[in-house]
Amino acid sequence: MNQNILPILFLSLPAICGGVIALVNSPRVNDISEKLEALTRRQQGVVSVKKGFFSKWIIHPPLRIIVKLCDWTDSLAHRGLKNGIRIAAALYILGFWLLLLMYAFMFVLALICFAVVVVIACWIIGHMLSDKSEQSLPTFRSRGRRAPDEDEVLPAAGGRGQKIYAGTNWLNEELKGRVDDKGNIYSGTNWLNEEKIGRIDEEGHIFRGTSWLNEERVGRIDDEGNIQKGTNWLNEEKVGRVDEKGDVYHGTNWLNEKKIGRTEISG
Repeated sequence: MNQNILPILFLSLPAICGGVIALVNSPRVNDISEKLEALTRRQQGVVSVKKGFFSKWIIHPPLRIIVKLCDWTDSLAHRGLKNGIRIAAALYILGFWLLLLMYAFMFVLALICFAVVVVIACWIIGHMLSDKSEQSLPTFRSRGRRAPDEDEVLPAAGGRGQKIYAGTNWLNEELKGRVDDKGNIYSGTNWLNEEKIGRIDEEGHIFRGTSWLNEERVGRIDDEGNIQKGTNWLNEEKVGRVDEKGDVYHGTNWLNEKKIGRTEISG
């Protein structure tokens, strides 16, 4: 019973205060109330010209409503009734505004917590997929003899006349091969040790082999830069991509991809 009475008494308190002021109609109380009204009007005038977020959206709205209410009650001849209405209404307005601000703060805080949880969940999922992909993603390796760094060179053969580097950044990247103007793919750091390991045709199909006698199709790079592994469109599988800057990424999507190298147009 007491728990139900307390909220009612709390909500009735501003009305009780206003009613007491109206019934007593004390000149001293009325003078204090009118001084508070004048102070509110001055403060509202100062805040209304400020451009800050706190002044414009937090302080100014309740002050403006209270000033409008004072303008509406100016026509009342009874000072006690006029000041009682003003005090009661001002207390209700301030209480409602503080409650609204509290709920708004809780809503923003909930959104921030939700965003943090989503980011953490995406990071965990990406990490799990990355670990899984590192163990199970197919490569471009052949069953027979394999040239040095073949798996780093073949997937990155995205365009003709380009050098191919392996590494996550400029501090640890290393030249692994190149693609000449005819589309032939070479593994090696210079013309002394380079070896042809495949070619890329005009449609972006990647072939492994030293000549047309032993070459086999191992994948392709589509128009969007996605690296596909497979011998035809029926068994193709995305294993990475090459972006517009020439950076090469390994992974099936943005959650698990990681940079493994880059391509650079030969000077």
